[in-house]
Amino acid sequence: MFVAIIFSVLLTPRHGLVNKAIGTVLPFVGTETQWTSKPLLAMPAIIMAALWLSLGYGMIYFLAALQGVDRDLYEAAEVDGAGRWSRFWHVTLPGIQPVLRFLVLVGLIGAFQLFELPYVLFGQTTGPGGYATTIVMYLYVMGFDAGDLGYASAVGWVLVLIILSLSLAQVRALRRFKDGEALPV
Repeated sequence: MFVAIIFSVLLTPRHGLVNKAIGTVLPFVGTETQWTSKPLLAMPAIIMAALWLSLGYGMIYFLAALQGVDRDLYEAAEVDGAGRWSRFWHVTLPGIQPVLRFLVLVGLIGAFQLFELPYVLFGQTTGPGGYATTIVMYLYVMGFDAGDLGYASAVGWVLVLIILSLSLAQVRALRRFKDGEALPV
């Protein structure tokens, strides 16, 4: 919740740090961007805040995974004549793959469960024109604002099935990648 309050300040027109930075880099855009009141900018505002919220968490896991990759493998690859890209592809990526799987799965589940960040960022509404609505916000609105708890429960079960199926598909795709096949495009 604290991140949403900070981003509501960072995204304020004219005096917000994000608008000042954009105005400095792209002076023709200006500093009057209405992040929380324009429908097309609602989701980019949520994405910026969510990325900022989860970036540190992911970087700590990646740093731990990178430190766990055996240095002897890099030396052996270098002796065999592998370049930087080849060492990354054949040594680093397989070494951090379990952590990468975990972070992708947790990020996917977290993206589907996003509620409090947009709810607080847009003043306990679904954003301008409903453009900041996430599936959990929709569940909340249908259950508590509209009073249709049965429909909200059905939405919750659909969310469970979506997360389950995407998680299983992701695990299957990453297992193929581990076995040497290319990821499906």
